[in-house]
Amino acid sequence: MTDAPAATSTAATQKPAPVDHGPSDPWGACLTPMVVFLGLGLIEPSREGKGLAATLGITYDLYPVLYAIRVAVTLLLLWRAWPSIRAWLGKASWWPPILGILLVVPWVWLSVLQRDGKWISGDTGRVGFDPVEFYGADKDSLWAYLLLRGLGLIVVVPIVEELFLRGFLLRFVIRESFWYVPFGAVTGSVLATCALYAVGSHPAEAVAAVVWFFAVTWVCWKTRQPIDAITVHAATNLALGAYVLATGAWWLL
Repeated sequence: MTDAPAATSTAATQKPAPVDHGPSDPWGACLTPMVVFLGLGLIEPSREGKGLAATLGITYDLYPVLYAIRVAVTLLLLWRAWPSIRAWLGKASWWPPILGILLVVPWVWLSVLQRDGKWISGDTGRVGFDPVEFYGADKDSLWAYLLLRGLGLIVVVPIVEELFLRGFLLRFVIRESFWYVPFGAVTGSVLATCALYAVGSHPAEAVAAVVWFFAVTWVCWKTRQPIDAITVHAATNLALGAYVLATGAWWLL
């Protein structure tokens, strides 16, 4: 990202290169997978037949196929970016996944309170696809879809969203050359951006999202390792997926 400092005749005049706090390809690793993942999400069909999918003639029964394509393309981008990301992620701490599982409790509780209290109204943009209803007695197709959905929920989403939010956006608001900002740095602009992102990306669970995103921001500040943001996110999503399977509350996904 930066040229090595020119050699000088004496060691006393040499200056160290700026510390690089990001992947060797910061834009391709932190931004591109999320942009593609969100972009492909725009063509996922809803039950009501609204949005871009309806305009393109994509029917609701094609949702599993479109979701599979979305996951596969995003995984391909992550695989290509992996050499750039691997050394930067760090070594996972033991406790963030435990915290992530515990955080599902306030997430569900506050989300239900917001829904029942109608604190924020309007279209959330979430499909809320119910595979149990859709596949009925076709158990093989149901389990195949659940494995696919689990891959997206527990692996793809935590990686692409944390690379984008913590790896790019929350550092970009501090400095345009965000790869020189230490991971986990916290300022007033970082907290404000985090809150806005939480509400904008999860309007149906806005209150829960603000609490959860601030908690993960604290984890990032505490450990300074991207891998810990990913593991706490993955653990929450795993617990949330288990809750949805047990209760049928597919509106949460």
